[in-house]
Amino acid sequence: MSSPIPPNDQGPPSSPKAQVGLALSWALQKLRSNFTGFVALAAVVAVIQVAQQLAVQPLNSILVDCLNPQSPGQINACSVAISNGAVSGVSLLVVFTILAFLATIGVYRAGIRATQGQPPSFAEMFTTENLGKYLLFTLAYIGLSLLGFIACIVPGFLVLFFLQLGPFYVLDKGYGVRQAIKASARAMSRNLGPGLVMTLLSTLVLIIGGMFYGILTLVTLPFSTLFMAHMYRQFNGEVVR
Repeated sequence: MSSPIPPNDQGPPSSPKAQVGLALSWALQKLRSNFTGFVALAAVVAVIQVAQQLAVQPLNSILVDCLNPQSPGQINACSVAISNGAVSGVSLLVVFTILAFLATIGVYRAGIRATQGQPPSFAEMFTTENLGKYLLFTLAYIGLSLLGFIACIVPGFLVLFFLQLGPFYVLDKGYGVRQAIKASARAMSRNLGPGLVMTLLSTLVLIIGGMFYGILTLVTLPFSTLFMAHMYRQFNGEVVR
């Protein structure tokens, strides 16, 4: 774990301009040299995503079949089916979301460790170090994003953009929610150009990963995480090994 910056510290006063190309080439090289380890970690997430999509498929089928009921009997049958399907579907969605959340932490930790010259390990997935802080930050991140979208949509996107590095500060430096929010917002505001490119590229990669029942997540998730971890180090003026 990197040494935390004192709460009142404003971070490095200046650092070289972040290089997106350097982060991309490093992420690709690291993924190639540690392919089996990263794919194994991402496989857990991919399996959960596939199971999640299969679990909610019956509810999707019910909704499609009930788009245009023709008789009172069909309306009643659809109402019952949708009610029952919604309960089970939402329950499964919550369960798989929590599992995916926990599994993704392992990939994040491995990406952070890679910037320190350490290979990926399944131990990253099972350690509870900073788990509580990560959970609290995630809840705050989701809550602030929802409030932003409800308020005027644009604030929601701003929250997603400026706070996206929060998980790295939590898992790498052990920051609490407030400190991670401030650190992420500060880093992104000081690197708006590279930060925007990072956001667009990582989003595109993750969208591609969501295709074909999430199978491509095996590669896109670790690559995106490695890319963002390198940019995170650059934004903080830290050495990448």
